[in-house]
Amino acid sequence: MLLSLYLHIPFCKRKCFYCDFCSSAATLSEMEEYCAALVREIRLRAEVYGQARVNTVFVGGGTPSVLPDFLMDKVLLELHRSFSIGPEAEFTIEANPGTLHRDWLVMARGHGVNRLSLGVQASQERLLHTLGRIHTFQEAEEAVILAREQGFDNLNADVMFALPGQSIRDYLHTLGSVAALGVSHISAYSLILEEGTPLFVRVRREGLALPSEDEAAGMYEAGRGWLEQQGYRQYEISNYAKPGSVCRHNLGYWRGNWYLGLGVSAAGMLPVSAPEMSGGAEVVYRRCENVTDRLQYQHMLAQGKLPLQQEHPISRQEAMFEAMMLGLRTVDGVDEGDFYARFGQPLQEVYGQQMEELVTQGLAWHHEHEKRRFFALTQRGLLLQNRILLRFMD
Repeated sequence: MLLSLYLHIPFCKRKCFYCDFCSSAATLSEMEEYCAALVREIRLRAEVYGQARVNTVFVGGGTPSVLPDFLMDKVLLELHRSFSIGPEAEFTIEANPGTLHRDWLVMARGHGVNRLSLGVQASQERLLHTLGRIHTFQEAEEAVILAREQGFDNLNADVMFALPGQSIRDYLHTLGSVAALGVSHISAYSLILEEGTPLFVRVRREGLALPSEDEAAGMYEAGRGWLEQQGYRQYEISNYAKPGSVCRHNLGYWRGNWYLGLGVSAAGMLPVSAPEMSGGAEVVYRRCENVTDRLQYQHMLAQGKLPLQQEHPISRQEAMFEAMMLGLRTVDGVDEGDFYARFGQPLQEVYGQQMEELVTQGLAWHHEHEKRRFFALTQRGLLLQNRILLRFMD
């Protein structure tokens, strides 16, 4: 069985103004208590999944790089003891500029970490300030240099568009500045204004202006075109890579591969051990979600319990929709042969009417790649992906 692992480190120096993830600032003792609990969960989960072959690992947050190197060392050491992670595995850790130092990177490399994902977001200091970021763009440049000195060649940079006060020119300048650093992968996300965040309050109550929907679409199109010209191939709505540098971990999510979430608020998608029925429907896999409260997470593990908040049985019908929802995020689209292998029905038989309508409207197309047939959205369709998915929900 192939398996991906996700580890959540819920700590930051300071929470960004747009962030609603499970993260917060913490003392050293709070970090130590959390890491002790995370090690316990790793051991418990390995009792069931320890024999699986792990092909990707992703350590996210929060900001994993704020965790002291001696604590991260303990977590990664237990991960290797409990799971079979080969030298060919893609092993990513997220980091923020301004939090990296040489000893931390040496420790990470020693545990097989071979990919670093840096949260850059923008090159303009005023936009970084608006977002509540703790770093400058100069610190992002310094982080890339430091990472390269320690042997990290596979580097991703996260950037954002549709920010308050951001123009297309600003966004293209950010992309140019990041590409000039020589990173092999760029993740370019539109800002999602999450209710309850400080940025949400400023926009709704103080009149901080966001780009219009048309302006945001213009940024997306301009950025996509520029990145393609620089040799970054778009392979998913928000992700661009130089040849050989696509993120295998994220591709696993979009292709419906099994993954196990470790840590507070982490989620997983796991196979059922035997055929099951729920509400009269066949269950094909389970989605597992850990508790979202850090103290509750630690308390449950101290008692020797898995920190599960809930498990969702996913029916065959739901699973087919999810295959469309995730697959249509990618530029290649849904692999029709893979869909048949997973569900025993041709894609055309399940969603033929919706597919025909989308092709007629110029929003989707069929294509072949390496002797495999795919159904994918066109560039216009990718812009309207959320609306298009409503058709498949029927």
